[in-house]
Amino acid sequence: MEDTDNFEPDSSGTLMDLKYQGLSVVDPQILSYTTLVYLDFSFNLLESLPDEISLLQNLEELHCCSNKIAALPESIGSIQSLRLIKANNNMLISLPKSTGQLQSLKSLVLSDNILTSLPDEIGNCNLESLLLENNSLCRLPLSLALLKGKLTQLDVSRNDEQMQTTLPIQIHQDAQSILWILALQREKTHCTETLKTDVKLLQHQIHSSSEALAEAKQQIAELEQKKKSLEDDFESVRFFLTVRYFAESFEGKHSSCGKA
Repeated sequence: MEDTDNFEPDSSGTLMDLKYQGLSVVDPQILSYTTLVYLDFSFNLLESLPDEISLLQNLEELHCCSNKIAALPESIGSIQSLRLIKANNNMLISLPKSTGQLQSLKSLVLSDNILTSLPDEIGNCNLESLLLENNSLCRLPLSLALLKGKLTQLDVSRNDEQMQTTLPIQIHQDAQSILWILALQREKTHCTETLKTDVKLLQHQIHSSSEALAEAKQQIAELEQKKKSLEDDFESVRFFLTVRYFAESFEGKHSSCGKA
């Protein structure tokens, strides 16, 4: 049974070390110490962290390695003071998108999990160290290229073999080379997307022009039909006038003969 008497910070009220306590859940009492700067849950039996961890708005270091945690809470993105998250050797499949809101985050340790992807938002952080070895990643988000010049430690070794199709195994621990390749891929993707947008715009213009041309042809056909109708009407009128002229001439001659 867990001893709640141990759930107290050090004398400064900023540090709490709960390693090897056999914890299966996070006691609410722990989250009441809002002055905590350092919190260590390592080597326990935790399967999750509560959303209420966001109450610890002064927290700078969160250690939760060697548990059974399947996901970090979305609320973690609101702890703007976080500088380090150490969550290696867990059961993490993905990271919450809110991780990208952690502007103070410098180090993220996620080795020995089962991560299959990382959120694109991770490129919004100011990471200097990102450890991802021994996961199931097949690709890295291109947004990591934004960390060029900041990220100096990056390890993607022992991930999915598909990773090697874009990142040669020889550079899986070379942050500068990885970020350089990601930057090239990101630029290529941007150019491709721009080209797709331009092609769609051109296709729309062509379609619009085709519609306008078809409409103009239709209007011309209608005008031609009206012209033909007017010509037919004109011929009818001219025929009528011609007949009338001859009729009147005939009547005039007949009238003259009678008087004679």
